Amino acid sequence: MQILNWKIQPELKKEIDSHYRTDFAISLKDSNPVEIIKKITFDNVAPNITIIDVKKFFKYINKNFLNKKIKGVGLEVGAGPGFFSAVLADNKKVEKIYAVEVCENIVTELMPVIADFVLGKKKSEKVVGVVGEFNNLELKDNSVDFVFDFFSLHHSNDLQKTLSEIHRVLKPGGVIFCFDKARADYLKEDDLKNMLDKEYSEEAKKNMGVDVKERLTRRMNGEQEFRLKDWKKYFMLTNFSNFEHYNIARSDSNNFFVRILKNIFSKLPPKIQIFFTSKFIDPDKETYNDLSSENRVYTKLVNNFPKEISLIIGTK
Repeated sequence: MQILNWKIQPELKKEIDSHYRTDFAISLKDSNPVEIIKKITFDNVAPNITIIDVKKFFKYINKNFLNKKIKGVGLEVGAGPGFFSAVLADNKKVEKIYAVEVCENIVTELMPVIADFVLGKKKSEKVVGVVGEFNNLELKDNSVDFVFDFFSLHHSNDLQKTLSEIHRVLKPGGVIFCFDKARADYLKEDDLKNMLDKEYSEEAKKNMGVDVKERLTRRMNGEQEFRLKDWKKYFMLTNFSNFEHYNIARSDSNNFFVRILKNIFSKLPPKIQIFFTSKFIDPDKETYNDLSSENRVYTKLVNNFPKEISLIIGTK
């Protein structure tokens, strides 16, 4: 696998060198690929997810929401060990994908292992590992066909700058699609601050390889919170010509009758689902996970994912 090194701001480099994920990555370098994916990509909270699950989900998203735009040259920001980049690269229409990750040890020690595991030695060259950051993409203007994010952009400390850089490298007509968190617009600034200042549970710390006695909040972990209106504002400020959002929700439930209803809905085309859910689901009504429920679509394909997904799409 080719590995590139892009410029990283000194203060960020210093922060990453002392970050828990750096040591955690080193501790996993001799682990099998499945363990690396579970522990780094999914933080140990999606034990049942498989490569086949992820391939099916990408196919579903590409067909129903992206007009089959996953092709050509791709870029993943916050790629971790490159699992999603490798799955995307397995698409015959994808030429190559730059997997950008700020933690050097994850790129050098883990990413080649995952690429070989998902793609095999020969095809793994389609993934280019990059030690780099969101806000400095050392690619030419208009050089990338699509950009992907899996719960990474909410770690950006300057989302407008990050999206401007992504917009710069995208070709006209290119898309960014994010599996991230768009919080409901009814939330106030104080609500968002409280979310960020909440300490991780002991179980979450264990899953992340952090000492349970160590205090760690989401704010301390470099996270941010953005409501749907915030995402839309930043996409518009950075000159994306189109912005879309969908709440991709699980079709399972502990309630038998709710589960039956969700399963029936999940078999309908997304546009028809949205027509009905927009009639019966109030986006201003409090939701159990505080994600925006606007344009809700049910599918069994996210049942094994660690959480429901805000699908955010921007077109240049």
